[in-house]
Amino acid sequence: MSTTTRTGGGPPKDVAYDDVNELIATATRLMQKDAAPDTLTPDDVRKIGEELDIPARYVDQALEALARRREDQAREAQAKERLARLRRVRLRRGAWVGAAVVGVLAVSGLVMRNGLTSTLADVARQRAQVRNVVERRESLRARQDTLTPGLARDAELSGADNRVAIEQRRYDERAADYNASATSFPTGWVVRLTGLPPVLPLSSEVSTW
Repeated sequence: MSTTTRTGGGPPKDVAYDDVNELIATATRLMQKDAAPDTLTPDDVRKIGEELDIPARYVDQALEALARRREDQAREAQAKERLARLRRVRLRRGAWVGAAVVGVLAVSGLVMRNGLTSTLADVARQRAQVRNVVERRESLRARQDTLTPGLARDAELSGADNRVAIEQRRYDERAADYNASATSFPTGWVVRLTGLPPVLPLSSEVSTW
């Protein structure tokens, strides 16, 4: 039975005879491990093979196979590194291209929005012009009973109607231009994203100017 007595975390104070063989064997293994070199030369390997009755040519063949395997592993590692670098380059290029595309789309969207806003302003001005001639015509009709019947009165009423028709036609032209742009691709996306009206009514659809 082992009667080794330990003191704290240090070596035991007393060693039993039954433990001596185990301690010596452990110390021998530790000494051999410390004495063993990290690498061996080909001659060292041949000597080990000779001690194991392995002919030198087989040892050389094994060394050559090991060298080829190490070269293959090195080439594979280099190929993986090149592939990783290529992927990083492509990702960076893709990021730059994506940023450029976003920039172009943003500028294009701004240009399209400005064009639509300008056309919308023209439509609003023309609608105000139609409202003006319509109000003048209604004012004239309200006074027609006080006008002297005859060609002059009829010509004035007919002229008022013609001016309304002309201004309505001009309004329709501008509204149609806006509608064509607002419903086309990709301007339609700009309209939805910016909150602009998707379509404007024509004069035949307007009840009150």
